[in-house]
Amino acid sequence: MLPEGFLGSRGDVLIDLVILSFIAILPLLVISWRYARNKHYAHHRHLQIGLAVILAVAVGLFEVDLRLSGGIFELTRGSAYSGTDLLNSIIYGHTLVAVASVLVWVPLIVVSLKRFGNPPVPGAFGPRHRFWGLMGMALMMLSGFSALPLYYLGFVK
Repeated sequence: MLPEGFLGSRGDVLIDLVILSFIAILPLLVISWRYARNKHYAHHRHLQIGLAVILAVAVGLFEVDLRLSGGIFELTRGSAYSGTDLLNSIIYGHTLVAVASVLVWVPLIVVSLKRFGNPPVPGAFGPRHRFWGLMGMALMMLSGFSALPLYYLGFVK
């Protein structure tokens, strides 16, 4: 359906863009966390909004790709691991943490934009923001790290 990817795998161009976005986003999450820890709240806010936009576009395009291609199992059909418990468990595990990260991260961004003002300053919402922010970051990291073996086993092998 879509043009071949540029990473030399069986993945199409959107699959390759999504995996590269995960690779770029993981270190940016750590940078954003460090901004918050060092009280650079405006930088933290801008980076989080930027990451959310990038991920929304990447995931949106990926969802379109999945719909046009018949789903992830159809896309990974050419893999030596297609239909195996290993690849299937990675797909389901990745999907679980990816959905959970969206369910934590998106509401946290929306509520935080309302509660912290502009420019953002610490307030009563801070401890809850910190907890849910760390939870969202952990889920996003798991999502990113689980995408790598999914890509490798689903599109390289």
